[in-house]
Amino acid sequence: MGVDPAAANRSLSTIRTELEYLRDSGLLNPAQFQSIMTQLPQPGGVPSNYIDPRYAQGPNYVNMPQLAQAAQDPGHPANPQHPQVRDVPRESEPFPE
Repeated sequence: MGVDPAAANRSLSTIRTELEYLRDSGLLNPAQFQSIMTQLPQPGGVPSNYIDPRYAQGPNYVNMPQLAQAAQDPGHPANPQHPQVRDVPRESEPFPE
């Protein structure tokens, strides 16, 4: 059982139109609208690669927004200026004796 591309495009077009109405009416803020739109398949049935971080799973998953926020905190190891990060020798530097 395959997907009818014309029907899928028609449904996606209707969804986008309704979301635009909700945004223009003030019921969705721009960030909500953008988040939902990026999760929809593209025209022609091309699936979106976006996965909301709250629903992503797997052992190799990295929550980039959370990591970016942590990197702003000088006390967090994700921050490039954190003392633990600076004390690790780079490949070109020998280990301190």
